[in-house]
Amino acid sequence: MSRFFLAEAAQPMSEVVEEVSGIIESAGSTAGSFFTGLPALTARVLMAAAAVFIGAIIIRLGHRMIRSLVKSRGQRLLKSAHQVDTLRSLITSVFNYLMYFIIVTVVLSMFGVNVTSILTLAGVGGVAIAFGAQTLVQDVISGLFIWGEGSISVGDIVDINGLQGEVEAIAVRTTVIRNYNGNVYTIPNGDIRTITNMSRDYKRAIVDIRCPYEENQERLVAIITEEMEKAGQEIEGLTAAPDVMSILSFDTDAVLVRVAAQCPVGEHWRIERDIRTRIKARFDKEGIVMPHYVKPKGI
Repeated sequence: MSRFFLAEAAQPMSEVVEEVSGIIESAGSTAGSFFTGLPALTARVLMAAAAVFIGAIIIRLGHRMIRSLVKSRGQRLLKSAHQVDTLRSLITSVFNYLMYFIIVTVVLSMFGVNVTSILTLAGVGGVAIAFGAQTLVQDVISGLFIWGEGSISVGDIVDINGLQGEVEAIAVRTTVIRNYNGNVYTIPNGDIRTITNMSRDYKRAIVDIRCPYEENQERLVAIITEEMEKAGQEIEGLTAAPDVMSILSFDTDAVLVRVAAQCPVGEHWRIERDIRTRIKARFDKEGIVMPHYVKPKGI
């Protein structure tokens, strides 16, 4: 399915490239009379600036075309909106690299650089360049595999190499995620080893409650269970009462009781906070003092 879509997308992309060459060529011939009376270096600088300006406009128009194309055709061929955003991000990245290459080539040719010779030399030295660009090639290949396998998509909440956040973009070479604090992490695709995707199907809100040894444990579990039955009816996002797993473990100063609730993706943090707030309020009402550190007097 993705091959079919890329095949359809390739034709508009090639049309954009042809339009780029045509626009730059026509712009150069139209402005030729103006540049003829200027010194050679000044004329070339102005022509190069004009080419860069036109290229920037075409890049912006290309982004709109890609966005429109992916939106109209991607929704029919792909399963989710996240996959559509991921494909748009990937095609945009490829388009940007292609346009940058064309602009640099045109600018060099304006300054009299033999672009054909440079490309030939690059082909001869391709093996040497490949050895020096192994990391870049690895990043690109890894990016294609990430998109093809669908392990993550734009908008997913993930943990990549110990960094947590929401996926903002998946490009050919890098993946960009933003954490809860707003920090943006740019991760080379070749460095991605382990991905924890927290945006598939459902998530569990898990709360470990520290209970005092002095209280009757059966009473504690009964109180928590009763409160969780109310929470299942009152907390938005819960379709059933959270499970109370009784005693989870024994700590040095507390008995740990775990509560787990199945909830929608991205809502587990809010639901965990709501559960903690309810447990604390209920313990205060029942006169149960939760274990806490008390600073000795005289210190």
